[in-house]
Amino acid sequence: MEITPYAGYAIGGNFTDNTTGANLDVKEGGSFGLVLGFPDTPETQYELFYGFQRTKVTGGGTFGGDTLFDLDIHYLHLGGAYMFSADKVRPFISGGSARRTSVPHGSGLDQKTYFSLSLGGGVKIPISGHVGLRFEGRGFMTILPDNTEIFCVSSGGAACNVKVQGDVFGQILLMAGITFSL
Repeated sequence: MEITPYAGYAIGGNFTDNTTGANLDVKEGGSFGLVLGFPDTPETQYELFYGFQRTKVTGGGTFGGDTLFDLDIHYLHLGGAYMFSADKVRPFISGGSARRTSVPHGSGLDQKTYFSLSLGGGVKIPISGHVGLRFEGRGFMTILPDNTEIFCVSSGGAACNVKVQGDVFGQILLMAGITFSL
């Protein structure tokens, strides 16, 4: 089994409000999480991926716009990785699917959970028999169904901050971690 705590930087993510036509941006910033790897064959492993980003949603002005509210993004994916044969540095591709939960911070705003997919690649570099480094870039795609209301006030959805129509929320995560093999 492998345990990889990581730190990273998340880029991208925006919404178009279907009601007002305004573009709302999710600010880029730091991210951290954990990858658990369960070997299957010498080249493959199953992975449980958790990622967290604390960010802000801003109105889409030319220079970033005003902050509307703070937002926590949680990814929880089940997937796997394929490692290519190599001597020291092992390149790999990874992927997964499951859910992304958005937790807005604001008076009465509700959290929402959606189906998401991820695909990435990187390298694993062994340092010793049980410790190594993992460098990875991973793209996330969250599918928002038609006429989705997000960041709504919990009193029955009478007031929603954003209404989207069949949109995709995409982010890229660049990460580095220390892998511990058990």
